[in-house]
Amino acid sequence: MADTLDRLGNIIAARRAAEPGSSYVASLFAKGLPKIAQKVGEEAVETIIAALSGDARALTGEAADLLFHLLVLLDAGGVPLSDVLAELDRRDGVSGLDEKAARTAKPIPAPAVAPEEPSVGPARGRKADSRPLIRRG
Repeated sequence: MADTLDRLGNIIAARRAAEPGSSYVASLFAKGLPKIAQKVGEEAVETIIAALSGDARALTGEAADLLFHLLVLLDAGGVPLSDVLAELDRRDGVSGLDEKAARTAKPIPAPAVAPEEPSVGPARGRKADSRPLIRRG
């Protein structure tokens, strides 16, 4: 399977600079990264719909479209497929839950400046500095 993806990646790389009218790949590159990313999103949605329909043949076709457009996006983003495959190899044997937790457990940096005062007035019975008012008599 990796041979198929490598071969397809090489075809994409070879066609990216072709005349847009002569190549679908070249036409995608001519439209730029945002359009390529949009196309990946569209193909992902179509893949999900096919999966939910229970039609294995439709899912196969949509998954192929998604992989193709993902390879185009990787090329446009300057990421070789070999880097993605190496990342998958690195994750081999690591629990998916542990791997995801390691990616998402990043400390939240402290704000560089103090937060602004609220845009609404102080709460009833309180000064702007949030100390309670003492009412006499």
